[in-house]
Amino acid sequence: MAATADGGTPSSETDRLVHQLASLVVALADNLEAPQARADVPSAIAECNHMLEICLEAQRAEREQRQAPRATSEELKRLVELLPAVDRADVALVLRQIRRVLGRFDPA
Repeated sequence: MAATADGGTPSSETDRLVHQLASLVVALADNLEAPQARADVPSAIAECNHMLEICLEAQRAEREQRQAPRATSEELKRLVELLPAVDRADVALVLRQIRRVLGRFDPA
């Protein structure tokens, strides 16, 4: 879990969610040690599992967001290299693929 240099708030949304999950897990662990709170354990486990799934999804989205420009750049370079190599009849196909890749960035 990454925090700011001053030990303050987490540096990203994913880090904030992981911090929240850690708090839930600590609370669950405390509940497991307290005999009178055992009735709350199933709902606390469900809440931890739910937060865990949210953390994993946020982490995946963050990773995809970081990797998307590189993957797109590599795909565009590959397509441009194909242009002079394909038959004249296939140029339109490659151009359509380039348009599809560029369309990922089109805000419309």
